[in-house]
Amino acid sequence: MVDDRLEETGPPNLKQLRKRGLEWFAEGENHDYFAPEMLYLEDRELSAYSQAAGDLYDRLLLAAKKVGEPELFKAAGIPQNAVEAVAHSLRREWGNHLVGRFDFAGGLDEVPLKMLEFNADTLSLMPETLSVQSLQFEQLPRSERKGTRQWNKLLPALTKGWQKLLNRYTGRPATLLLIGLGHEEDWLNLDVIEMAAQKAGFEEVHRAPLEEVIFSEEEGVFLEIAPDEYLRYDFVFKMAPWDFIAYEEPELMGLLTQIIKRDLCVVLNPAYSMLLQSKGLLPLLKELKIDHPAILRASTSAADFPDNRYVEKPIYGRTGDNIRLFDGQPAAAAENPGDYGGLPKIYQELALFNIDSDGDRYQPSVFVAGGEACALCFRRQDSLIVDDDAEFVGHYLGG
Repeated sequence: MVDDRLEETGPPNLKQLRKRGLEWFAEGENHDYFAPEMLYLEDRELSAYSQAAGDLYDRLLLAAKKVGEPELFKAAGIPQNAVEAVAHSLRREWGNHLVGRFDFAGGLDEVPLKMLEFNADTLSLMPETLSVQSLQFEQLPRSERKGTRQWNKLLPALTKGWQKLLNRYTGRPATLLLIGLGHEEDWLNLDVIEMAAQKAGFEEVHRAPLEEVIFSEEEGVFLEIAPDEYLRYDFVFKMAPWDFIAYEEPELMGLLTQIIKRDLCVVLNPAYSMLLQSKGLLPLLKELKIDHPAILRASTSAADFPDNRYVEKPIYGRTGDNIRLFDGQPAAAAENPGDYGGLPKIYQELALFNIDSDGDRYQPSVFVAGGEACALCFRRQDSLIVDDDAEFVGHYLGG
C-alpha cells in the first residue's frame, strides 16, 4: 500500500495554472485531473526507475537496429507503406530520436518494476510533468518540503537533445515547425518542445495544424504565410503519429518518405521511432536476444498464456483504448473500447501495480530526452486499466 507515501497538497493553484497557460488541464471535464496529494519516493527507488529507463532505452534501440538487419518489419508491426521510411531512417537518421516516455508498473514497496510500453513517437504528460508537479511541490507543507526535491530535468534534457540535432545539421537554418492535429493537449505539449528548442538556439519556431502544412516531395515542408508567400522549414516536430499517417494518410506517408530520403527536412521524432513505438517489437525481444529484468513476457498469441493471465493490446493503441485484461478466467476482467480494434494485437504478461487502500493503481512514467532518462511522474486510477481517466500524481524525494 502506498498510502503512507502520500502527502496532502491540495490541487494546483488555478491562478498559477492560468498564469502558465495550463488551465485546460484543471477546468471543465478535467477539473479532477490533478490528484490533491504528492507521492514520496526514496533516492534508491528513483535510481531504480532512472536506471531501468536508461537500460531499456538502450535495449530497445538495439532491438530496432536488429529488426532493420534481418528485415523483420512485418513481424515488428510496420505497415508496408512505412517500411521504406523506417529503413531509411535507421540507416541515415540514427541518433535523431528526441523524446519518449516509458510507462511502468511497480517499483515501490518491493513490487517488481516492469515496463508496460514505450511511447516513442508522440507523447503526452510533458507540461504536467515539467510545470504542474513543480507547482504542487511548492504547496507541500513547509516542514515536509525541507530537504526534499523532485527529479524533473525534462527541459534541460530536451534542450540538450535539440542542441545535438543543431550540431549534427550545422548547414541547415534553425527553422522549426511544430505540427499538431488540432487538439488543445497537443499544443500544450508542443509548448514544452518549443521552450526547449528556443533555449537550444532555434531562430524561428512556428506552429500549425496538419491540414495547413504543405508537403512537397521536391522541395520540403512549407507554410503559406501570405498569399503566394511561403516559408520553408528545415526541422519539423509533429504530434501526428507515424502510424496514424501510415494508416490514415497514405498519400502523406509517401510524401514524407521522399522528403526524408532526399534530406529536405529533419522530421521528428524520426521514422524509426515507429519501431520503438510498436508493441509488435515486444514479442520479438526474446528472439532478438534482448533481455532485462523489467521486460514482461509478450507474444503474438494468447495461447502462450494458458493460465489466462495476460493483457491484450493493439500494436499502436494509445490511452488504454482497445485493451482487454484477463486475470485467470476465459472472460475479460476489464476492457476498453476505442479506435484501434482493427490493428494486430500482442499479448503481454500481467504486471503487479502498487495500490493504495482505495484500490487505486499507480503507474509511474519516466521520460527519456536527449538520450537520457530525465523526469518522473505518476498516474493513478481506480480500475484495472490505466487510461485517459487517470489522475496525474506528482512526486517528491526525501532528504
